[in-house]
Amino acid sequence: MAIPADRIYSLEGRGLKLTTAEDFAPYLLELRDFENLEEVRLNGNTIGAEAAKALAEVLKTKPTLKVATLHDIFTSRLKDEVKESVIAICEALGSLPELVEVNLSDNAFGPLGAEAMAPFLSKQTNLQVLKLNNNGLGIQGGTTIAQALIACQAACEEQGKTPALHTLVCGRNRLENGSAPEFAKAFAALGSLREVRMPQNGIRPEGISQLVEGLANNKLRVLDLQDNTFTHVGSQALARSLAQWEALELLNIGDCLLGAEGGRVVIEALKDRKTLKTINLQYNEIENDGAIALSESLRALTVLESLELNGNRFDAEGDAVELIKAVLSENDLDEILGSLSDMEELTDDEEEESESESEAEAEEPTSAVKADEQLADLVDEMKKQLSI
Repeated sequence: MAIPADRIYSLEGRGLKLTTAEDFAPYLLELRDFENLEEVRLNGNTIGAEAAKALAEVLKTKPTLKVATLHDIFTSRLKDEVKESVIAICEALGSLPELVEVNLSDNAFGPLGAEAMAPFLSKQTNLQVLKLNNNGLGIQGGTTIAQALIACQAACEEQGKTPALHTLVCGRNRLENGSAPEFAKAFAALGSLREVRMPQNGIRPEGISQLVEGLANNKLRVLDLQDNTFTHVGSQALARSLAQWEALELLNIGDCLLGAEGGRVVIEALKDRKTLKTINLQYNEIENDGAIALSESLRALTVLESLELNGNRFDAEGDAVELIKAVLSENDLDEILGSLSDMEELTDDEEEESESESEAEAEEPTSAVKADEQLADLVDEMKKQLSI
């Protein structure tokens, strides 16, 4: 949300240590006198419990406030002190009728902070954007946040309102599989989400499946699940949900261990998402057949602006990449493919396994051999179509 500069009060990045009400007094005086306030930026300072309570009293007098930018404001503070501060600030924010965005990222308040926020989140039916990145929530804290979102949806229903929340950022929180069932329930209940970012949470295939299935009925534009673990199970669930997200513009599933089979399943589902502008499939153990399938899917993705494939298991100078580049060129998208400087090679054990399979196949043709032959035929056919 773009807020005019003359409606923003900022102490951003000042490095102030505001422990007592007296420490905060001169700045709170400025804030109290600030008319038509729409955003307050206090990030990059450290605020104690007493100072937070004094801040809360001033915030209550600012009914025009729309955005509270409060990330990284509790450095060096004890957990109990932080919990007390979060309670005071959230109680104040809860009284503001125009508030639509809260950013409390980079505050290591853990499950205690989530508990402190829960009453606010449960009732804040006008909230559109919630940013809780790198808060050390863990499974317990993540579950608490998700349950608060479920309660918020119920409050919306009681008031005859459509849920307003459209953006959730909750990365680097060690959410793991344990919090996934509640988040999935929250996502399914809300149905209002347009942007979900949950990278680096240690979520494994079962949890990933639950999350993407919960998101299926939301009209997603942005999905970032980078650096979690999909394998074939999570990839299949994602492919099914991709069919529902007709307005998807960004898909970031880099470093997610899709694997050869999972990668191909997801890639084949991409061809129907013609609105995609950004795709990150880096470091996913995608192999040559997946890359060739991608060249086919790319034909339909004519508005693509960025494609990242580095770190996968196909030759950067092989036929598959040649096909990918040819299709991109055909769509006038020659410059969008990222670096392929770190492509992964098969290990010695995998090469030996591949050689053993090849020897066995030489003795008796199998379905795998036929599949390879079909793949080769497809490459030849596509090259002819693309004149390469």
